[in-house]
Amino acid sequence: MRGVPLNIELGLLLRQLLAAIRSLTWHGPRAAMGLAAALAVGTAVTLALLLRLQAPYWAGLSAFICIQASQPQSLRKALHRILGTVLGAAAALLIFPWIAYDHLATMLLLFLAGTLAILGALLSTYSYAWLLGCITLIMVVLTSLDNPELTLSFALFRAAEITLGSATALAVAYVTLPGGEGPVVPGPGWRSLLGRNAHMLPHATRAGLTIALVPLVWRIFELPNLSQMAISISVIMAVPALTGDPHRDSHAIAQRAAERVTGCILGAGAGLAVLALPCATLFPFWLAALMLAAWISAQLQTGPHAMPMVGMQSMMAFILTVVQGWGPALTLTPAIERAAGMILAISMLLAINLILGPPKAATA
Repeated sequence: MRGVPLNIELGLLLRQLLAAIRSLTWHGPRAAMGLAAALAVGTAVTLALLLRLQAPYWAGLSAFICIQASQPQSLRKALHRILGTVLGAAAALLIFPWIAYDHLATMLLLFLAGTLAILGALLSTYSYAWLLGCITLIMVVLTSLDNPELTLSFALFRAAEITLGSATALAVAYVTLPGGEGPVVPGPGWRSLLGRNAHMLPHATRAGLTIALVPLVWRIFELPNLSQMAISISVIMAVPALTGDPHRDSHAIAQRAAERVTGCILGAGAGLAVLALPCATLFPFWLAALMLAAWISAQLQTGPHAMPMVGMQSMMAFILTVVQGWGPALTLTPAIERAAGMILAISMLLAINLILGPPKAATA
């Protein structure tokens, strides 16, 4: 990105990560959240395997993401994830069959969904539901590109897996986490696009444009894992707050990309180390490793040296590495393809921003 240093102070990032790892604890709220995450992930993945769902890792990912510091926060996260997923899958079922063989219309749908994902995440009080709904629509469309007749199957399985993981996290949260009122910060609202937040629209359209180009890149280079590419683009561009200052916003986006890569390397590396062990195919050991990774990653997201993006991405990468098919992983190919999809997505974002140049500053 123009105006953003390519070395995102990786030395500082590494020092922060080491400090966060050293701060792991067996006591207090952080340990309780880690225990809740471990129980939720282990239970969700086991249930998904027993139910023979198509992609059990989605249940584990959802369970981990929905575990928050308290019951109300976990409830809000889980309900928004379920609502967004169901509505996004339903939208994909209603729209995509009509345009499945029209490449231009499909790219337009992806552009609109990608743009709305970022705008909803930045503007709405129900930001996570907007983000998840649009990401689910994008994910179902991209997964169905090669086999449009399987759209219904993809949509139903994704909704089932994500709902199972979210509901499991909610149940575990109510048993293990403290209650109390969870603060809800209202979003600035969609009307603010006409005023002080007008700068968010070009930011969101960059994400939408990058996602719309994913099928084109796929068809040219025959690359795997389209959905991971789109998810990476959306997560990186959905910054918690957009200031309107091009330099600060570009740096924040680049920082999120660096933290996502760092978390991916950390989680995938740990997952590969687990798979290299002789006992990796034994279910009890495999499940224990999965739960331990969730305990550690959840603590990385909180505390004095909190690294939320690194903690979340490290667990996502770990799950995607060790959970494949209906049991412990037997091959490294899916993990490599998913990591490649994430790295390519970041490269596409970089290329789009280099071509379009830095965004304009917000007007007072």
